[in-house]
Amino acid sequence: MEKKADDAREAPKLSEIFEDSWRIKQELDNVDKPTNSKSYQDTLQKAIKMLEQATVMVSQLNLFSSNEQLEELPTTDIRYLLLPALLGCLSLKVTEEDRLTVVERSKTYFIDFLRRCRQYGVTEEEIPEDPEPRPHPPKGRPDLMAMQANREDKIRRYKEAKEMEKRMKALGAHAEMRNKPEDVQREYYVLCLKKWVGTALEELAGIQQEMEILHHMARMKSRQEQGTNAEPEPPKEKPRQPMKPFILTRDAIQAQVFGAGYPSVPTMTLEEFYQKEIAEGKILPNSQNPTPVSQREEAERKEQEKEEAIERDDPEALRKAREWDDFKDTHKRGCGNRENMG
Repeated sequence: MEKKADDAREAPKLSEIFEDSWRIKQELDNVDKPTNSKSYQDTLQKAIKMLEQATVMVSQLNLFSSNEQLEELPTTDIRYLLLPALLGCLSLKVTEEDRLTVVERSKTYFIDFLRRCRQYGVTEEEIPEDPEPRPHPPKGRPDLMAMQANREDKIRRYKEAKEMEKRMKALGAHAEMRNKPEDVQREYYVLCLKKWVGTALEELAGIQQEMEILHHMARMKSRQEQGTNAEPEPPKEKPRQPMKPFILTRDAIQAQVFGAGYPSVPTMTLEEFYQKEIAEGKILPNSQNPTPVSQREEAERKEQEKEEAIERDDPEALRKAREWDDFKDTHKRGCGNRENMG
């Protein structure tokens, strides 16, 4: 028991792990050595493991919720929203694993980060819709309008990033934030989130292009091994299982569908979750439950019948409508609903 207490006292704090991993990332960004060198990769893996540990701790502490706004978060907790973005950035630099696995993992992190930022109102930027590589690029002229819009978005984000960097520099260095007033810290961390939104969008665009190249190279290699130069038939696309970084589990989860530390990244499909609930006897199959659609249609049908009766000057319908209006005038909405209120 005494040993466990000592271990608990010696365990690093979440804030210490985050700040140490941030410092290591900054060092890796500025180091003058090849990214594929052993020393660089060792340091990189150390930072990744620290960020993964921080993510697990954030999940265990329940720091974030899907029904709260950014204004409700404590200032010191805002920085932890950066965890998936930092993991996505560092994961892209890993050279000791299969490259396709690396970029898919990074994509998972970046998309999760963007979803979280939209949830908290940090950004209104659209999230790329699962940018899977195309086995065969479409033929024909490129969409010039889309290319122009994409170029304008990049220019806009670049200018915004420069303005945010300028403001962040005026507020102070990241390492100095702990000694700054709370309002300064809060502005700095929110600016940091917004800046990383632009970074995540740029990285996702690059990931999309790289995945297309990687799949093309895999097809070329397969054709060479088969000893043919003939263009193979386009393969039938199979649904890809979502990438599951190691920190995602099926046990320590919120709402039984979402992964630990990443409420917005499912660790099982909705179909898998539905079948699991049926097997455990928690819900009935569809055949025994009315669907939301049928319930909605029934409600709409009854409402239409009521309106038609009123239009026909049906005395009974008019009386009920007036009584209902009088009731709503004298009773506040929900005043009679005491279910689950204690």
